Amino acid sequence: MVDSASKPSTSLKLILEAWSQGFMVGALLIMIGITLVNMRRGVLLHKLILVELILGVPNGFFIFFNPPVCGWYLSSTVILLITSWTLHNVVAWIKTKPFIGRRSSYIYIGSILLAQPYWVLEIYANFSYFNTSNHYLYSITRPYTAIFRDPWWIFTILNLIWNLKFRYNLGFLEIVRVSPRFAVLLVCMCLSVVYTLIDILSVTPVIPLGPINPFWKFAFIFKCFTDSIILDDFKTALDKLSKHSMRQISVETVPVEDLPRNSTAELPVVGNPCTPPRAVISPYGHISSSWNPLRH
Repeated sequence: MVDSASKPSTSLKLILEAWSQGFMVGALLIMIGITLVNMRRGVLLHKLILVELILGVPNGFFIFFNPPVCGWYLSSTVILLITSWTLHNVVAWIKTKPFIGRRSSYIYIGSILLAQPYWVLEIYANFSYFNTSNHYLYSITRPYTAIFRDPWWIFTILNLIWNLKFRYNLGFLEIVRVSPRFAVLLVCMCLSVVYTLIDILSVTPVIPLGPINPFWKFAFIFKCFTDSIILDDFKTALDKLSKHSMRQISVETVPVEDLPRNSTAELPVVGNPCTPPRAVISPYGHISSSWNPLRH
């Protein structure tokens, strides 16, 4: 009989894996619905995000099968899952491309293509681990999965934070006030990194949980959330965010004591879309739209 490791052996691990698979599938289905509602026809980026989400769903059902079907199903759907991971990096490239130069853009997408031979090896190692008694190869390749999956995502996060800080001069609290959606995006990015680090530790002696653990699923979910929360590229989203922030600043009332006497000033009217009237401040500090010095 083949000694495979296609399914958790203990009841506790089985419950944890079943729960994490259900969590992943449910979250992806919700994000698919959100993407379908918000996507625009003819936009390639939106279609890629939808395909990325769909490809991640089938891998969340192998817990319902028993060996040897479980191992075959898992190893088959992992091809779709790895394709979804790669597609996520392509989506991240499209979203961050307006912030990087042409040479950096070529390096970004070119390095993603250079990583594909590793995924061919990973697919074979996964099949060997979950369907045969050869567990050695997968035990070697699994700790290196994040190295061939996440460097582009880490760069995208750092690049976005740098542009927020130095190009748009936006702090986190200001983003929370102006656009809670963008704040959720940043939180999801941070959580994806945290769970990626825990996943790396879980396949090492530090946290010896093994390759079947829920943490890579959590990291994957939060990555997908970042794609579905804001479908457009980051520059388009940040330009809209910056304009909205400037509009909020422009409607703030100008204090009278800050204006010089015998001067004219445009006094914005909050909530009124019409052009505000010109107001004149008299030498006595009074405001009048038609003040005449001959009458005083």
